[in-house]
Formats: sequence, structure tokens, C-alpha cells
Amino acid sequence: MYTTPKNSHTRITKEVIINKVHFYDDLFSMENVPYTINIELTAAPVEAINDQNEINIVHSTNFHMINFFLDTVINESFLVGPKTADKLLGLFAEFDNNVILSPDLGEASLGIMLHAKLNTITDQCYIGALEVIDNRSKVCYTYYDDETDYEFLPTITDMILDGTMAFHEHAWWFRNDISTFDGSAKDEDEYNYYLENHFDKVQEAVTQPLEDLSSKIRQAMTGSKVSAGEIVDLEEFKKKKAWKPKLI
Repeated sequence: MYTTPKNSHTRITKEVIINKVHFYDDLFSMENVPYTINIELTAAPVEAINDQNEINIVHSTNFHMINFFLDTVINESFLVGPKTADKLLGLFAEFDNNVILSPDLGEASLGIMLHAKLNTITDQCYIGALEVIDNRSKVCYTYYDDETDYEFLPTITDMILDGTMAFHEHAWWFRNDISTFDGSAKDEDEYNYYLENHFDKVQEAVTQPLEDLSSKIRQAMTGSKVSAGEIVDLEEFKKKKAWKPKLI
């Protein structure tokens, strides 16, 4: 088993394609952009975690969480803005591709959102620089946030249409799940109907993949319920459909 001491530094590089959906002059267009995303991940266990095996498990889990999220959720996603999100969500309902709600379609915003999301779904670690490289122009956008306050990110109220009610308190990048979209209701009746009939099911759908992944890794590294030396097949997770918010 590999040893992961405190402050051990890991660099993850992923190749993804994101489909930007532009809206101009009442017309939609799609731009398929190939990106390289580099993430710095440093083990930073709290003082209470002094067991070396536990540090190894936590760091390995964080590593696989990031890989899974970028490979399965982000890759081949549709990137949409707030003004066209609801209409496009209905248009893309028949696709397996995930939908990412962004304040704009720029690479700088993409880097901040990803940094915040990866910082949220990982534990006992420090997310350092996150680089978003446009492979067409080779321009690199780098985001750092030592304080993790993400002051440039909008609130969830800013991300939904005026006059609608958000289903969550925080935007998707601050929720510990695989969601990348913020749904809303046009009135209180729709809001209450969604909460009573769909909210719990959707929450289970977006939290279960990360919980399953964490459990599989722990089982494999501790030998419990999984025979010694068995490899966790992350491809099984990738076969699952990326989550899309349920249309009302």
C-alpha cells in the first residue's frame, strides 16, 4: 500500500470536452471545446487523524472522487447560462449528457466553479491551483483560492430566473453531491409539489454515486467485504447516467 503523509501533493490531469451552448439574436449554437484540466490535491488531515492507514484511505478517496466527477459528470456536458437554462434543460432531456449551469460560458468561471465543487466533495485535503486549458488556443486559465471564500461566485438567487423559488439554499458548487444545476419553481404551489414528490428522490440520486464510490474504496483498502487485492472497477460508476434535474 502506498503511504500518503500529511502535505503529500498529487497532481491530476484530465482531458474533457464541454459543449458550450450560446444564445445570440434568438438563435442557439453549440461549441464543442476540448479542455485539459489540471488539479493540485494536497493531503491535509486534521490533527485527530493520526492513523496512517486512514490518511491513505482519505487521500485515495479524494483522488478517485475528483477523477470520477470530471470523467463522468463534467466530460461531454452541456454548459448553459441562467437565462436559457430552463428551456435548454427541456431540450436536452432526451440526452444522457449532463447539464452544467454557469453564470457565464467563460473559462474563468468554469475554473472557479470546479474548484469550489471539488473542494466541497473532497475531505481532509487542500485543493491548490486548478488550471483550465483550452486545447485549441493553448490558453491556460488558473484559479487559486487559499481562503476558499469564492467571492466571485454568484449566490443561488443570482443563478435562477427572477421571480422563481430555488429548491436549494446553496448553489450546486457548494453541495456535496454530483449535481451541477440549480432548479427552481415558478410559484409556491410548484415549489411545494416538487419538495413533496421529487426532492428526496433527486437528493438520493445525486448523493449515492459519491457515497458508493467512497464505500468501495474503503472496503478495498481495508479488506472488509472485498477480498484482499480486489481492484475497484471505477468504470462501473461511469456506466451510470449523469444526473439531470427532474422536469416538473
